Amino acid sequence: MLPPRPPSNGSTSKHGMIHPDDAIRQTDDDASSSRASAISLGYLSDPFSPLLYKPSLQPGQPSSSSRKPPLINIGTHHRTIGIDTLVNQFLQNDRSVKKQVVSLGAGSDTRFWRLMSQPVPPNISKYVEIDFPHLTSPKAHRISRSKKLHSVLPPSSTSSFSTPYKISQGGTRLDSAHYTLLPLDLRPSPSQSIHQLLDEHLLPLLEPTLPTLFLAECLFPYMPPGDSQSIISWFGERFDRCVGVVYEMSGLDDSFGRVMKRNLASRNLSIPGSDPFSTPQSQAQRFLDPSLGKGVFEKSGVKTLWQVREEVIDPQELQRISKIEILDEIEELKLVLEHYVIAWGIKGDDMQSIGL
Repeated sequence: MLPPRPPSNGSTSKHGMIHPDDAIRQTDDDASSSRASAISLGYLSDPFSPLLYKPSLQPGQPSSSSRKPPLINIGTHHRTIGIDTLVNQFLQNDRSVKKQVVSLGAGSDTRFWRLMSQPVPPNISKYVEIDFPHLTSPKAHRISRSKKLHSVLPPSSTSSFSTPYKISQGGTRLDSAHYTLLPLDLRPSPSQSIHQLLDEHLLPLLEPTLPTLFLAECLFPYMPPGDSQSIISWFGERFDRCVGVVYEMSGLDDSFGRVMKRNLASRNLSIPGSDPFSTPQSQAQRFLDPSLGKGVFEKSGVKTLWQVREEVIDPQELQRISKIEILDEIEELKLVLEHYVIAWGIKGDDMQSIGL
């Protein structure tokens, strides 16, 4: 089980003790530093990453912004292309219809800015990013301090504010016409279920009649499986046209997985949400589980990152990145990539063509 809900005022208690959720929050630094490494070497292009991600400096440890091994850089590249492909398919599906995107555990993600800076931005009605207040607070600050970031936020015609955004809840929340950064712990409490939590805090920001996509990148493994399934069922119940995209590790019952679990345990991390979804097929099936009730999806699919490499990424792109760093151990790369999957669920007749 995950530890109790954290307070909303930071990462340490009033006595200065390290908060038990800090290990989970550190996973955002892991992902963001890997992305920063891939960007710095030319695997990916993202001018917004250095504006939203500042490496954490811990005494006695090297900077997390240091260059990562080729295996990590390539995996980050493949993960990005696979997820971007699904998101772009969703947004380009009947561009005349407004869309909604919810990114769960968004951390320092830059996807909203990358999308809205395109020559023809997608028709997004609302983009919501959710994370711990400890992580939304510095992000809200960086957005407000950077003209390049907040200039992407169009002003609301009904807003009385001089800026295109409003910061509230002690600097942890940012609202604009099409983008909201929402500080929210997605775990249930004794007095409030996940469905009630999302109904109260997230649903008022969205329009149930619009096509909606939710992203969960390396979030569900750190939650009890019942909680992650509750989140999936909530989206399936509330939106008739819905796409869910999940990225996480899989197949951890072998030697590779045991090593990964030991490494996580050394950092006070456990992944209780991974055990019931130990194969790629089970990751796809989670969207079709009858226990989801009215929230069950109609169609699902899954690919490992190795399949993304072999079947989705353009061969010319693979040739380009092969020149960035020398990688002799293709079998080792395959082993690593086969332990990460992108799964998706589809609901709605006009969503059925989406998939990798």
